[in-house]
Amino acid sequence: MAPRRRRATWTPGGRARLVGQDTPDSDTIRWVETRPSVAEAALEEDGRLRVALTRFGRTVEPELRAALAAPGADIVELDLRDNRGGDFGRMLRVAALLLGPRAEALTLIGPRGAQAMALPEVASLSPPRLLVVRVGPRTASSAEVLAALLRRYGGAEIVGRRTAGKDYLTRVVPVDQRTRLLFAAERIVVPGETLAGGLVPDRAEGAP
Repeated sequence: MAPRRRRATWTPGGRARLVGQDTPDSDTIRWVETRPSVAEAALEEDGRLRVALTRFGRTVEPELRAALAAPGADIVELDLRDNRGGDFGRMLRVAALLLGPRAEALTLIGPRGAQAMALPEVASLSPPRLLVVRVGPRTASSAEVLAALLRRYGGAEIVGRRTAGKDYLTRVVPVDQRTRLLFAAERIVVPGETLAGGLVPDRAEGAP
């Protein structure tokens, strides 16, 4: 029987618990495949370019560049309804790709006080065409922050249903070879946006 790896998870009450997790064998690790971040990119007949961004994987930046390079799009719809978040640094690069670099775009508030975070220097798309961001209850964590950044600094319209409301970073502390401690660390603040309790769309759409 394969060994189990334990992982501590943070709950809204501030407690952590250890759960069992299968440890992948060496072949699984060696031959791991990169899952795509852009699940779909389609140019509709009405000129809308619909891009479903479902994760922030290792190749998210070139995937998104390729998807948004489609000619003839009048409106870009970025669909985050199935994006549960993920790597915070990659999300910041995606935001910079669409918005350009920006100093003090957001703030992390933790035990050591407030720390301003910038959108990094990347080769941004010019001009950015993003107008609509679709969200829902499954939109969480870094995906919520991305939507907030695009509305705050890019004038994007957020459409759909209220998001999950995860307004903090999760930190990972290795305990031993099979155990990781996950805990809620810094709170994320985007000026003029409310992440706690979920982002409220500009226009409601979908099931109540």
